[in-house]
Amino acid sequence: CYGGTAALLNAFNWVESSAWDGRYAIVVAVDIATYARGPARPTCGAGAVAVLIGRNAPLALVDPRERATHASNVYDFFKPDHSVEYPVVDGALSQACYYRALEDCYDKFCDRVDRLNGATLEEVGGGDGSKDNEHFHAEAADYFVFHAPYNKLVQKSYGRMHLMDARRKHARELLRKDSEEKKDDNDKSTAPQDSDIGGSALAEEYLTKPIGETYSDKALEGALKSISKSSYAQRLTDANAASKIVGNTYTASVFLGLASLVNRAGGRGELTPGKTAVVFSYGSGAMATMYRLHVRDPTLTANNNGR
Repeated sequence: CYGGTAALLNAFNWVESSAWDGRYAIVVAVDIATYARGPARPTCGAGAVAVLIGRNAPLALVDPRERATHASNVYDFFKPDHSVEYPVVDGALSQACYYRALEDCYDKFCDRVDRLNGATLEEVGGGDGSKDNEHFHAEAADYFVFHAPYNKLVQKSYGRMHLMDARRKHARELLRKDSEEKKDDNDKSTAPQDSDIGGSALAEEYLTKPIGETYSDKALEGALKSISKSSYAQRLTDANAASKIVGNTYTASVFLGLASLVNRAGGRGELTPGKTAVVFSYGSGAMATMYRLHVRDPTLTANNNGR
């Protein structure tokens, strides 16, 4: 499922390198998702997407540093028997691997974007957290595009990004408390009791509990779904529209989502210069990358070297 993204990043690197000879690159992602009888079979699908890569693109990876990658060695999904077309899948493990990859990528991505924007605790926090919104968060991008094995997983995962925001904010608050030398003992010993995200509060237990222990928490899942519901509808509905019809397409999935976003939001004239889309690509085994695309007006130069 990650192969198309690996090719995309290689194409990006070539086009931006001194070895580029002016030609376009084409990344073709094609796959058939098929499962044996069972709960996963309704998610089956097939798709092919070709992506044209070159300089002066209307959708651009403007800064290669706006990217984070996760890698792990896990047998959550594999095909040990080449005489059958169906994979061996551990559904619960595979979902946990997806969550871990997303959270690792998102945490690194936020740190990198914050550093690029100068949004450190000292420069932005101001000691009182009054400028916490200047840190990257789950509602900072105009759109998100996820690898979509099935859309319920995408919705739950986007909710977990709000949990990560709350946990990151909580960690910053604790850091501030540690740095306040003139507070009295009562103030110093009082940790934040909750974190407000999306207008709702999460109990402190979710901000400090080992993250793996939250994966099967249905109460938390429901709370995160409620917290992220309106933002999900605004930022992910267009990208998820195609996969709801087609189903899972493995390596083509994230590109099908991007094409769906361009078709729907672009068709309404809403993909205007200055807007951004954060893309999360995942493949079992496991590899994942999160990166940010910027919408812009292409501007050709005399020697066609516009980025």
